[in-house]
Amino acid sequence: MSARGVRAGPGVFLLLRRLRAPLIVLLLVYAIAVIGFTLVPGRDPAGEPWKMGFFHAFYFVSFLGTTIGLGEIPYPFSDAQRLWATVSIYSTVIAWLYGIGALLATLQDPLFRRVVHESRFSRTVNRIREPFVIVCGYGDAGALVTRELIEDGIRVVVVEKDADRAQLVEVDDLTTNVPALHAAAVDPDVLLQAGVNKPWCIATLALTGDDAANLTVALNARLLAPGIETVCVAHHHEHQAAMARVGAGHIINPGDSFAERLAEAITRPSLRIIYDSLTAQSMTPASTPRRVPGGHWIVCGYGRFGRTVSRHLREAGVAVTVVADQGHAGDCEGAVTGSPLDARVLRAAGVAQADGIVVTLADDTLTLAVTMLARELNPAIFSVVRQSEKRNTPLFEALSPEMAIVAGDVVGAEVLRIIRAPQLSYFLRLARREAEPWAAELLHRLQAAIGDNVPDSWSQRFDARSAPGVATVLAAGTTLRVADLLLARDNGDPWMQAVPLLLQRESGKVLLPDDDERILIGDQLLLCGTPQARSSLFWNLHDPDALRASAARRAPGATTVIGEYPGGAGARNV
Repeated sequence: MSARGVRAGPGVFLLLRRLRAPLIVLLLVYAIAVIGFTLVPGRDPAGEPWKMGFFHAFYFVSFLGTTIGLGEIPYPFSDAQRLWATVSIYSTVIAWLYGIGALLATLQDPLFRRVVHESRFSRTVNRIREPFVIVCGYGDAGALVTRELIEDGIRVVVVEKDADRAQLVEVDDLTTNVPALHAAAVDPDVLLQAGVNKPWCIATLALTGDDAANLTVALNARLLAPGIETVCVAHHHEHQAAMARVGAGHIINPGDSFAERLAEAITRPSLRIIYDSLTAQSMTPASTPRRVPGGHWIVCGYGRFGRTVSRHLREAGVAVTVVADQGHAGDCEGAVTGSPLDARVLRAAGVAQADGIVVTLADDTLTLAVTMLARELNPAIFSVVRQSEKRNTPLFEALSPEMAIVAGDVVGAEVLRIIRAPQLSYFLRLARREAEPWAAELLHRLQAAIGDNVPDSWSQRFDARSAPGVATVLAAGTTLRVADLLLARDNGDPWMQAVPLLLQRESGKVLLPDDDERILIGDQLLLCGTPQARSSLFWNLHDPDALRASAARRAPGATTVIGEYPGGAGARNV
């Protein structure tokens, strides 16, 4: 049933329609009972004939319906009146039971509950007066993105087709009320209900497990709200081209993303640490790059994910042997056919001499068993596993593989990178072009500036609205440089714990701008640093006096000597 049909009948009108027959029966029973009391004759205490008035009849039938009984009013009843009262008692009780039963049945009716649910959802969305993101699909990735965005102060609206997952939004430990709609996001009316065309909506995230559904959501969002960001998940490469054609701003393939990270961990371990720190925040910049061996690797499983991993490993210069079943082995030249659970098959693939193994099977139980067998045959092997079910996390933690992939976590990290700092995507693309020495030098600078803290990344635009202090100082003719923004307000620890990564302006982009790079109105600067540094920078950008003092402290001939910024780097135009 479409949301349009549901919205045509608001809850109160649907309730009245469902209770129309019980209400008619109840009104008729009461009317007949009241009229009967006005017609049935009785006698007053003097023995004179008497008939009950309409008011007394209505009053008596009203409290009669509760079966409490307050006595015969205003005079004792005659036998005829008592007989009519008996008939009225049973009639009203039966009418009430019928009406209450119909009411309870209506309240339990899935259609009525859906109407009430959608009405409440629409009212909540309409009351939002701050930037929010629509999350279509509340799986592992959707739950992670929702929780992280809320912690960042960004409101979230959830659309989930599965009823159980939609209800999880209410029981998850979220610090802000998150409206969740149980509906199919492929329906354009559902996206409209979720507020896709509202001025406060900043992005639509298609994170369902169905590529066709994600494609439809991207198309609908692009047509209904062309100005907002659209992020899609694609598990199959054939869907990525279609998503790009319909205008999806960002397309995330979890298999490709993880395979790229694995290859980078072999060829550029420092870049892998930087990437994890700026996206998933699973490590700190002070972490020592973990050695991931090259040489010879075994890939167990040659499905969609196995093919992607094999291709990226070969591109990184790694020799790969694939272990696949009979149905997939024909697609890979030189593959070893058989089950990876068979020790003879793994030996034939060279597990005893292999440097690493990637288990890409979709079944977590098989993945755990194959990894344990590989370690038994080669205790020194570097193991990388694919985890399909989030609920199996305790088992994988007990196994302790060197690397593990959870598709939801990979997607969530990519989405957060896009939403939190759009410039970060471009920076990471540029960083992948650099060699390991460049990445190692950047990691060293991050360690020197941020220390053991887990960094945050954010983009800062320099204009009168976002940085009024900068606009005021530049309008007065004072020159501001990158380092002037990062000077603290006191001389004890003069530098904020932040590193500029990318400066973007109309004339081009500057990768890793140094401390002497000038700031101009309209520039946008990508930084990473501690939350405290982000807060301090915010106040600096709104305080022209602090910026003038920073510029004066760094000016030639200043009485206060400021050392070289530890996070500075040689700028390079790109």
